[in-house]
Amino acid sequence: MANVLNFKCPSCGAKLTFNGEAGEMVCEYCDAHFTMEQAKAAEEAEAIDAASSDMTWTTSQQAMITDEDGHVSGYLCPSCGAEMVAGDNTAATECPYCGNQAIIPQSFEGIYQPEVMVPFAIDKEKAKASLQEFVKGKKLLPDSFTEGNRIEKITGLYVPFWLYSCHARGTVAFEGEKTSRRWEDSNFKYEKKDHYALNRSGEMDFNRIPADASTQMDDATMDSLEPYDLSAAVEFDAAYFSGYLADRYDVESKDAQSRADERVKNTFIEKMKEKTSGYNSVTHKSESIRLENAKAEYAMLPVWMMTTKYEGESYTFGINGQSGKMVGSLPIDKGKCTKYFILSSLISFVIIQIIIALLGLATALVEVIGIGIALLIGFFYLSSLKGAMNTIKTGTSAASYLVDRSLQYDPPEDRFMYSRTEKTAKANNNNK
Repeated sequence: MANVLNFKCPSCGAKLTFNGEAGEMVCEYCDAHFTMEQAKAAEEAEAIDAASSDMTWTTSQQAMITDEDGHVSGYLCPSCGAEMVAGDNTAATECPYCGNQAIIPQSFEGIYQPEVMVPFAIDKEKAKASLQEFVKGKKLLPDSFTEGNRIEKITGLYVPFWLYSCHARGTVAFEGEKTSRRWEDSNFKYEKKDHYALNRSGEMDFNRIPADASTQMDDATMDSLEPYDLSAAVEFDAAYFSGYLADRYDVESKDAQSRADERVKNTFIEKMKEKTSGYNSVTHKSESIRLENAKAEYAMLPVWMMTTKYEGESYTFGINGQSGKMVGSLPIDKGKCTKYFILSSLISFVIIQIIIALLGLATALVEVIGIGIALLIGFFYLSSLKGAMNTIKTGTSAASYLVDRSLQYDPPEDRFMYSRTEKTAKANNNNK
């Protein structure tokens, strides 16, 4: 028996049936009318929407780092369970993850050898200076936070990462909308909007998108430390571990790759959307992306870590051991929040009152509006101050890892799907 094809309404998704009298496909729910060509175009767009992406990565086998007994020396934190490898020249007294000062020297099974690593370029003194610079200008920071702060307790740590590289090719489906006609009568304003199925295809290369491979590390903190200059990466040499800790990876490449997938997908969609000009609005519908030559490398990247406690809460700061970039979340003084909200609102209110007086607009309604605007300004100012207290953000884009001149576009495909007319009642119109 032949397959029966049921067309869906592009507007509401209900079933379309052919109306012989009208000679068009008619929606049984919203009564929208479409030509057969429009219905087929919408069905083709739906088929593209249903296409799936194929994002598969390959990982090379890692050699093991061991001594003659098949072990390595390091430290175990009895508080959070972190296992850190260390050389003979490392004397660790504090866990860089939770701040516990009673970490225990221990022997572990061998760890996997990284394919590449980025050596530390920022020493401890520069890392301390980054921390001191980080807290400057933070108006909501409690005055007592930096008093007696354990700023000496900064630990240099090689963090395990997976670096994902690939050639991505695919198609992204969008729906574009543009106004083709406007008119009005005595009661309503009308706007005819044309809807188009937009397909944008292309290809691009990504090189070494990082994703940390340690469950102890906060993913957003590691994302926020980017970028690393991975052109400065070197082959593994145990000498670089001297004086530093090195975390043992416990996240397999297949478990971390979803983060790389998401960043590749978002960047691919973003680049394809850049080629959809000429429409009032463009909505992403779906994507079908294929990866070629997709591989994951194991790497160690340098991070200075400091964890400190304030009023019973732990605060962890990370410093990029190559660039000196620092990220973290600082405590907020509630009293200062109130102070700056009131101060900014009051200053705004005074300025608004001066403007109202100069323009001669003083009425009760204008006064109420002025107060509302002043409070809104105070709210936005306080929000900006709070935003500066937390510089940790999850990485969602791989644009920084897009290889120069690798981006190529295929010819665009724009297909008209349907038109829809919207009407808006005119002001003071009682018609429904």
